[in-house]
Amino acid sequence: MRERPVRRNAIIGGVGALILFIVIIVGLYLLGDDDQSALERLRDIAVIFVVLSSLITVALLAAVTGALIFLVIQLKDRVIPLLEEITGTAKQVRNTASFVSDETVRPIIGVAGWFAKNRQFSRIVTGKSKKIPDPNKV
Repeated sequence: MRERPVRRNAIIGGVGALILFIVIIVGLYLLGDDDQSALERLRDIAVIFVVLSSLITVALLAAVTGALIFLVIQLKDRVIPLLEEITGTAKQVRNTASFVSDETVRPIIGVAGWFAKNRQFSRIVTGKSKKIPDPNKV
């Protein structure tokens, strides 16, 4: 439902810009000297429009550059504290992983190694294992 007024406004704006463009061209053409040919007048009008479009382009590029500089400054003020917070979190995760490996995994591996050693010892003593394993091939 909201689409029709937007479309109508766009059409009206486009027609208005076209009429303004034609009025400017006719006005510039009529301002030319009587001793100029039509082609010279149109050339001068084209030069005027090229200069105006260049000025508009420079103004828009300056505005975009200013907006980008503002954005970079805003992001810098927010990103640096965020990076410091991420660094702190990474250190905490590293310390937690180190604690978990020191306090839980290492004793479990030690107990599992002790059971494996005793199991192999009992196989050798009871004769279930015919050969002694080579520790270099493990």
